[in-house]
Amino acid sequence: MSGRRVAETLDDGSSAVRAFLSGGSSRPVRPLAGALALVPLVGTVLYRVVHNAPGSPPASLGNLAALALPFAAAGPALAALLLASTAEKPAARVGLAFAGGFGLLALAASSAWYPAAVGVAFGGALLAGSVGVRARRSGVAGLRYPVVATLLVVGITASLAAVAGVTSATLRPLGSDAALVGVGLAPVLLGTDRTSLLAGVVAAVCTFSVATGLPYVAGATLLVGGGVVGAPISLVVLAVGGGVAAVVSALRRGRLDGACGAGLLLAAGVPATVPRALGVVVALALLLDASGGEAS
Repeated sequence: MSGRRVAETLDDGSSAVRAFLSGGSSRPVRPLAGALALVPLVGTVLYRVVHNAPGSPPASLGNLAALALPFAAAGPALAALLLASTAEKPAARVGLAFAGGFGLLALAASSAWYPAAVGVAFGGALLAGSVGVRARRSGVAGLRYPVVATLLVVGITASLAAVAGVTSATLRPLGSDAALVGVGLAPVLLGTDRTSLLAGVVAAVCTFSVATGLPYVAGATLLVGGGVVGAPISLVVLAVGGGVAAVVSALRRGRLDGACGAGLLLAAGVPATVPRALGVVVALALLLDASGGEAS
């Protein structure tokens, strides 16, 4: 089926889905999608950090993780499909549908990882690229979203390609660097105030202190919890500070979808797995309106 046919099909059903989700109810679709993606990602990160900490985690926690972790991609994938069904622009719908559909494919079997990774990366690239085309006519201010989105898509593509065995020594550090810079620039999309900047500075200083004071602990935590490989500590500090500032700024402005988007970027870290990459794609969709961008 061609991209145009996919867009037409999604367009036909989008109005009905929007009416079902919002008609007669005040439930916000975008924050709902954000929470649907954020909760499993945060849970996965916390479990991995606890599981690799000194000592033995409770057996019940291990049993629960054994059942839940294989389905970690389901939440972000369903969130992408939900956002696709309610998106107004065809390119955004197709990109999110690709990411969500292929993300669910990863649940079928381990051999489906490769097509799932390609589909998620393509969906994110389509979502970011569609905005980049329109940004040419919007001046410097309109380049904020395309620049940040490009960095994050490069992080997705390079990281997944490295995990697949494509020049891992080069692409894995490149993916880490691009993703961390993209997360650090999240406040450019959401705006800042004194409180959010202060929160970001405090988070950055704490991160730097822990990383320099306990380098082995920090390195292990960043690898296991954030997927960071080969990135300088300065970029990690930038990502944590920028991500925290973006979350605080969005919450202070009452933008729950923006807060979920920035939180997803922090939780996903370096998108070297399909669930993490899906989380970044969902974050891109949630931050799209917050930045004033518009998919064509």
